[in-house]
Amino acid sequence: MTVAATPVPRAPWRLWRSPYLWLATIHLLGDAVVVLTSGVLVLAAVVLMLLAFPLAMIRIPLSVWSNRAVYGIASWERARARLTRGQEVQALVPPPRTGLWAEDALLALGDPGVWRQFTYYLMLFPLSFVWIFAVVLAWSIPPVLMALPLYYSRFAAAQAQLGPFTIDSTTKAVVVSVLAAVFLVLVSPLIMRWSSAFDGWLAKMLLGPSETGVLAERVSQLVASRQQVVDSVEVERRRMERDLHDGAQQRLVSLAMTLGRAKNRLGDREPAVRTLIEEAHSEAMQAIAEIRDLTRGLHPPVLTDRGLDAALSAVAARSPVPVRLSVDVQPRPSLTIESIAYFVVTEALTNVAKHAEAAQAEVRVTRKGDVLRVEVRDNGQGGADPVRGSGLRGLTDRVSGVDGRLTVDSPPGGGTTLIAEVPCG
Repeated sequence: MTVAATPVPRAPWRLWRSPYLWLATIHLLGDAVVVLTSGVLVLAAVVLMLLAFPLAMIRIPLSVWSNRAVYGIASWERARARLTRGQEVQALVPPPRTGLWAEDALLALGDPGVWRQFTYYLMLFPLSFVWIFAVVLAWSIPPVLMALPLYYSRFAAAQAQLGPFTIDSTTKAVVVSVLAAVFLVLVSPLIMRWSSAFDGWLAKMLLGPSETGVLAERVSQLVASRQQVVDSVEVERRRMERDLHDGAQQRLVSLAMTLGRAKNRLGDREPAVRTLIEEAHSEAMQAIAEIRDLTRGLHPPVLTDRGLDAALSAVAARSPVPVRLSVDVQPRPSLTIESIAYFVVTEALTNVAKHAEAAQAEVRVTRKGDVLRVEVRDNGQGGADPVRGSGLRGLTDRVSGVDGRLTVDSPPGGGTTLIAEVPCG
């Protein structure tokens, strides 16, 4: 992350109370020293990186070492900016090592980061003279002119020459002194602020990643964090399924068995009590069936154990509408992607059974490269609208959560085709 190039206040009258005004001055004067030290070292490292490229063929990685040296030297400049300007410049990252000597040397030479940092020191060379002039203009010339009434008459001609202006009287000297004081109070701090801001902008542009690079890294972080959220939700869903299957469902099964034994032992005695037991037994059996349906909707164990083919075969067998199923997903995708594909098929077939009035449905699940494609077709009445249907909206949200895409083609009277494409690389 890169913060503002300088925290110096904007108002001139506040600049005098800011320590960064003086730290910025020190930083600008230090640029000349940096050019003569770090700049020379960076130049030597870049020249060595170019000349030592042939040595990579005999496994002497001087080019790679020189590349890394430039990054190390540039880190000193980022540390100096942090100390004197409070500016945090995110470090550039050198290219990773591949283990191949010639390829690593080529990557070192073609590394844009090392050339951006080299460009910074090249540009700092002429700028250091500009900054020295700016410091002299801001802090040296005004005090000298402020004292002009005290010494102008001691010159050989008893006057002072300021460009086209001749100072030959006390009145003129006092006017120059007052103007110099105003310049010192109001303009000199602004000169330092503007100079420091430009110097900081240059460091930000050349010593840190570009805005595009920062945005790309941020997008990568967001994609990774979103994937972690999706994976954690799938893990939690599987845990809920396991807890329901091994906990509540087993207790209900035990309750149903106990009620069944109680009904058998009661026999024909107490008809009213027997009726209550039979009702309780029936409710327990219905609750077991509902929990089984719920757990299958969350994450069926067969999906984890045997994959999409076996899990969707069970879904197709339970469907009230005849389903033709085709599954070809080798190599097997992650459990998260499998869960999403399973959810898409089960929700789509549920919609077919409830709304489509179809005589037949077809499910095809294929993997082509890093894309898992789920296609569900029916020959029903069509007219499905993802905007109005909460089930289809839920499918769209579920698929888009992993950068997938869901399309629905459902003309009235022409059946419905639902296609979901999910990256699984």
